[in-house]
Amino acid sequence: MKGRFAPLIVANCAAALLAFAARAGVAAPVPAEAPAKSQLLAIDRFIVGAGPARDAGSLGALVGSDFRMVGHDGARVDRSAFLAAASRPNGLGRLSHEEVRVRLFGAVALVHGVVGALDDGQSPLRLRYTHVFHWQADRWLLVAAQSTPLREGIAAAVRQGSAPPQVSAWHGRDPAGDDTDVLRQLNEQYVRAFREADVAWYEAHLATDYMVTQSDGSFEYRAGALAAFARPTFAMNFRSFPVEQVNIRRFGELALIEADNPYELKDGRTGTARYTDIWQKQPGGWRCISAHITPVRAS
Repeated sequence: MKGRFAPLIVANCAAALLAFAARAGVAAPVPAEAPAKSQLLAIDRFIVGAGPARDAGSLGALVGSDFRMVGHDGARVDRSAFLAAASRPNGLGRLSHEEVRVRLFGAVALVHGVVGALDDGQSPLRLRYTHVFHWQADRWLLVAAQSTPLREGIAAAVRQGSAPPQVSAWHGRDPAGDDTDVLRQLNEQYVRAFREADVAWYEAHLATDYMVTQSDGSFEYRAGALAAFARPTFAMNFRSFPVEQVNIRRFGELALIEADNPYELKDGRTGTARYTDIWQKQPGGWRCISAHITPVRAS
């Protein structure tokens, strides 16, 4: 019996300590891994609407003042618009909530998952999302979110993939100096490496636990991403692929780079890919731990 109820006891004790710290006006420490994951899973389920009924007031207590979101249509949404939309009935009925994984990085956590519903009660809707939570004072607050529709036939499960063989060493030099300047230059290098199919750059700068949501909603590990970066996609398909509207936000040792790639294909079609790359400052330098891409729907 003791072992069976141990996780519940730990969670309750953690909650009591956090409540005491909040009343005392003292910043509570980040919870240990097990209670942190339990808290984040519960909060995440509530935020996506797959749990109990919610309202703008209760949801607002879980959303940071600096919240920014990229919706599944590519639109940028601020905190007030997000809360207003969340408080309105959506007519979607019961939601599914699957393939949820929590990744902890100190005071910052990433939650990846898939939420499914019926869009307007008729056509199926499945969204892959990335939520970013930041521990502030005594609670986890949602500070960023992005979602991408899963195209028909795209599986909810993560794709393993196989890395390209014999990736050569990267012999370039990382930028140095102010972190914001470094991150801006790394972002430019990231896009340049895509244009040049420079898989060696990605091998050197993607963290070992890197995960990416592609523009079709597929989700894959580092190995599959490296295989994709090794292909000359830009040379074969694109006329232009600039980077614009770059915004960098820092949360401790993690940084979010939000930007746009307005592009033109060789067949004349145009569009915009909106992305969020998440970087972690590691002993060897900044490494990208996550990327999420959403096509901007034409209005």
